[in-house]
Amino acid sequence: MKQYSHWIDRLKQFKRSDDRTGLLFVVGIPFTVLLLFFIIPLFLMVRLSFLEDMPPAAYTLENYVAIFTEGVYVDVILFTLYVTVITTAVVITLGYVLAYSIIYFSRKTTFLLLMVILPFWVNYIVRMYAWINILQTDGLINWIESLLFSSDPSGYMFTTTAVLIGFVYIWLPLSTLPIYASIQGLDDNLKEAAKDLGAGPIRTFFTVTLPQTKSGVIAGTILVFIPTFGAFITPSMLGGTDHLMVGMVIETQFNQVGNWPLAAAMGTVLTVIVVALLVVGSYFSDDVAGGIGGSDK
Repeated sequence: MKQYSHWIDRLKQFKRSDDRTGLLFVVGIPFTVLLLFFIIPLFLMVRLSFLEDMPPAAYTLENYVAIFTEGVYVDVILFTLYVTVITTAVVITLGYVLAYSIIYFSRKTTFLLLMVILPFWVNYIVRMYAWINILQTDGLINWIESLLFSSDPSGYMFTTTAVLIGFVYIWLPLSTLPIYASIQGLDDNLKEAAKDLGAGPIRTFFTVTLPQTKSGVIAGTILVFIPTFGAFITPSMLGGTDHLMVGMVIETQFNQVGNWPLAAAMGTVLTVIVVALLVVGSYFSDDVAGGIGGSDK
């Protein structure tokens, strides 16, 4: 047996070495991807945001001062927040109603879920062109209005309404799916218990159903708020230059004006807002999970 002990020790050493190599491989690849495609670009953007636009490009805070003091940029940020909050509220409300209806008021759940996911199979820009045809002066909506009210249609293109309609259409599936998953995991016995204790449908919804599905609502809110706040294509195609949002200003400063430091500063502000939202969402998600876990004890 002693003659094999040497080889057994060698095999154990090889296994330990192989485990370390595998661990480095598993951890190293995602870390490298994160470093190359997120950390380094983010560092370069933040560094660029503190530089002057003109040579010799010394470090300065003028870009951030301009963003928060000049009226045009303040108005853009406020309008972006306004559109984002309205879009998120409408999308979450419609998504909740849609998800709830699919689960409790329909027998064709799979078909309806397929209908929710189906728009993702069509290119984003193609869907925006479809809405242009619907919202323009000689589009479908104005044609229906002219038939019903006999009025001269003015069109919805290049208005805040058009931007909101486009956002709601684009992001509705993103809010519906997580809310659907949270409602589907709801324990119906809790609702029955609330009814037995004398709670009506409305009180049962606000005291049992909604609190138990907050995780889906929070996930849907994050999935809608973040891309809306930094959106470029939808406001550009449906809102035009009279309804500027942060994403449009960043694109203009980078590609047309050539003021890269100012664009980087706006991108940094956008990133900070998004990260803050993720932290808040994570906090409330953990709070919800802790509350649910505690209720099971």
